Amino acid sequence: MIYSYLEDLSKIKLKIVNKKTIFLNFIVVLNSLKIKHLVFSFILICFSCNQFTVNKEEVIARVGTVYLYRIDLNKELNSFISIEDSIIKSRNFIDQWARNQILLQQAKINLDVDTMESLDALIDQYKMDLYSNKYKQNVLNKFIDKVVSIEEIDSFLDKNQSIFKLNAPLYQVRFIHLPIDNVDINEIKSSFQRFNKQDFYYLDSLSFQFSNHILADSLWINKSNLLSEVSFLNPKNINKYIKKAQFFEIQDSLGVYLFYVKNYLNKGDFSPKEVLLPTIKNILLNQRKLILNKQFEKDILYDAIKSKTFEIY
Repeated sequence: MIYSYLEDLSKIKLKIVNKKTIFLNFIVVLNSLKIKHLVFSFILICFSCNQFTVNKEEVIARVGTVYLYRIDLNKELNSFISIEDSIIKSRNFIDQWARNQILLQQAKINLDVDTMESLDALIDQYKMDLYSNKYKQNVLNKFIDKVVSIEEIDSFLDKNQSIFKLNAPLYQVRFIHLPIDNVDINEIKSSFQRFNKQDFYYLDSLSFQFSNHILADSLWINKSNLLSEVSFLNPKNINKYIKKAQFFEIQDSLGVYLFYVKNYLNKGDFSPKEVLLPTIKNILLNQRKLILNKQFEKDILYDAIKSKTFEIY
C-alpha cells in the first residue's frame, strides 16, 4: 500500500516537486497503518541503547546523586610505581573526591541564599578573570619586545643603584682540591696562580684528577656556597683566607688545597651588575607589559565601540 501510494504521488505532474508535501503525506500513511507504533518502539530501543552506553561506564563511588566513574579516576591517576602505590593513590583520590562532594552538598543545604548568591558571583568573577588574564597574557607574550639592551639596563641601574645593596657578602674565587701524590702538582700550582686562558683549559682538562674545584672565578657565589664547596673553610677561619689577590696552599691528611680570592663584596656594598642583570631585565620587561596592557585594554574597548559590538544605551 505504501509503495503504491508513493508511486501515485510520483506520477503527479508538478513543475516544482515539493518534498515537504510528499513527506507529510507519507506520515499520514504511516499513521493510517499504525506504523507510528513501530517508530515509537524504535525510538525507545535507541534511547535504551544510549542509556546502556552511559551506564556501562564503571561507577566507583557515589555521593548523593553525584557519581565518580572509572574514567575520571584514570584521568587523574595515569602512572603508578607499583600495585600498592596504585591502590593508595586511588583510595586517596576517591576519599578526597567524596569529602569535596559531601562538603559541597552540605554547603548548598545549610548556607543561606544570600551567601550562595554572593559566592556564585565571586565564582563568576574569578572565572572571568582567569579567562581574561590568560588571553591578555597570550597577547602580551606574542607582541612584547623581549630584547633588553645594555643601555636600558645601565640607565635603570644608574637611577636605582641605591636599592640594590647586598644583604650578604659575595665572592669570586678559584679553588682546587687534589691528592698529595698528584704527579702534576707543580704544573697545576703554576697554572692555578698564573691562570691565563691556556691555564684555564689545562686545569679544566685535568679536572677529573681533582676531588673538587672551582675554576670559573668570574662567577659570584655567596658565603653558604663558598663554605660548602671549599672544604677547608669554616665559619671560624673564613676571614683568615678571604684576602683579595692572595694565593693560599693548605695541606692536610685529605690532600692539598689551592685557593685564591679574585674579588669579594661585603654586606651593604652595591650588587655587581652581572648579578643584577636577570633581575633588572625582568623589571624592565614587566614595565613594558604594564604599558602594553594598558594600551591593549584601551584598544579593545575602542575597537568594540567602533564596530558597534559595545554600545551604551
